[in-house]
Amino acid sequence: MFSYLQFLVKSTNQHGVHSPFVYNYITKGLYQQKKDFALSHKTNQWLLQSIHYFEPKAVYLSDKTLLDAIKQTSIEITVELQTADLILEHYTPENHPSILQTINSMNNSQLLLIVSYSSYLKSFFDQLRKNPEITLVVDFYYGCLISKRTEQPKQNFFIRY
Repeated sequence: MFSYLQFLVKSTNQHGVHSPFVYNYITKGLYQQKKDFALSHKTNQWLLQSIHYFEPKAVYLSDKTLLDAIKQTSIEITVELQTADLILEHYTPENHPSILQTINSMNNSQLLLIVSYSSYLKSFFDQLRKNPEITLVVDFYYGCLISKRTEQPKQNFFIRY
């Protein structure tokens, strides 16, 4: 509970965002879309709204447990990381090295969504923010969006959703 209060103090909504890419993602992708109240977990809500907003042609899942969360979408699931537009990772301490390896393999046009169903990953997200290859970290407390877009300056956001 204390970690969530700390996050709320640091976080902002769309009014504190100065990146057009992130602003559009938040306002058009998350705040404007209708929420599905049948979803049991806010993380799944964020995940599905992000998928609908980005409209990927192919999604790479490293962890098949995320299949249940995205079964409502009609996106193609690919087995090759390099052909995916969107990469979905489920954070657990055991797959921490695997996520870092995925980030190293990402290209400029790919986005990575890291979901967490248990606790806030402050130390892990802090580590990602310090990674020189990562240009964007959008922290939502229960997950984050990672990008390596070279056309974007390095930015970090804490967003209430």
